[in-house]
Amino acid sequence: MEMDPERRRRMMELARWHRAWQAEHGVDDADFIPEGSDSENRRPPSPEAEREFMARAREIMGLDPQTGLRTG
Repeated sequence: MEMDPERRRRMMELARWHRAWQAEHGVDDADFIPEGSDSENRRPPSPEAEREFMARAREIMGLDPQTGLRTG
């Protein structure tokens, strides 16, 4: 089954944002960190960083950044 091109574009943009946000905030969303990884450089995100991520993610997906409701 083929994905809607606009949905695909948004999902790809969301993936890019997620990678950039993780790199900027030193966040790893995996619970399991293999031995020898850079786990000492990873930490949970701050509440502010989480809000930043969610606001931009909502925008990317066509939602209001504050409420999460569909725009337009």
